[in-house]
Amino acid sequence: MQASKEEKDKDMDKQTIVRDIKREVGNWPCQSDIARYLGKSRDYVINLMAGCEYITDGKKKQYFASDVADRLMNTRRCN
Repeated sequence: MQASKEEKDKDMDKQTIVRDIKREVGNWPCQSDIARYLGKSRDYVINLMAGCEYITDGKKKQYFASDVADRLMNTRRCN
């Protein structure tokens, strides 16, 4: 079964975002990294990533780059 062009475009967009996040801030960006990457406030990132799984490194919440890309894609689709 082949994926539709729309699904391929969506996947390619996500892959592009994931690669860019990894290049700019690493595979496990924290909230501050994500905020800096997006040029948004930490409050925006907290709302964006609410309910998403994370790991902690001391006080930092670190998210998987792919999860960040998912949230960004979902936000973009809704807006």
